[in-house]
Amino acid sequence: MIRIFNEVDAADRIEEMEQVWRLRHRVFVEEKGWHDLARPDGREIDQFDHEEAVHLCVMRGARVVAYARLLPTTRGHLLTDVLPELCRLREVPRGEDTMEWTRHCVDPDHRGSTFAMGEAERELVLGIVEWASANGIDHLTAEGHPVWVSRLLRLGFGVEPLCLPTPIAGEMAMGMYITIGEDTLEKTRRVLAPERIELPNAAIAEREAPTARR
Repeated sequence: MIRIFNEVDAADRIEEMEQVWRLRHRVFVEEKGWHDLARPDGREIDQFDHEEAVHLCVMRGARVVAYARLLPTTRGHLLTDVLPELCRLREVPRGEDTMEWTRHCVDPDHRGSTFAMGEAERELVLGIVEWASANGIDHLTAEGHPVWVSRLLRLGFGVEPLCLPTPIAGEMAMGMYITIGEDTLEKTRRVLAPERIELPNAAIAEREAPTARR
């Protein structure tokens, strides 16, 4: 099951977000060593957890096992405010039809291998594509390991590198401009979940589809 929402302080969502913040701290601070994000309470929270952020939580029972966040690019986001060095080949892509895909993480107990995503991560990626397609989002930007370029291409995305691989916090990373084409949703479903994972109707209605594009 996947839950998607953007009001993090709602009473029926705060438990999931507490788990999210602790999962993010475990992955990005404790595992990856991004110590500038460390907090004494073990919760990784930043300035981009605002009211327009869209949170995607893959659930196993009451437990969050995989997570990603989508940010509007019409206001400040990671690629503009924190990691501009990952967009050196062109201006930062922005617009009503473009979201930034960030804080992607999976609980260690639910990961796949180096070469293949586990079930929870497959559900997360498919959820991102289905939500984007339902809400008028044609493009995503992302910052991640270069291996994601080949992964995304296999799923039917278009991928434009925004920089050469660059060392960030001890590992290689690059900015990516990702296009969700007409066949991306179908191919992603076929590859990741042939039976098609259904999103709750409330999930795709959480954010009004953009009416203007830049």
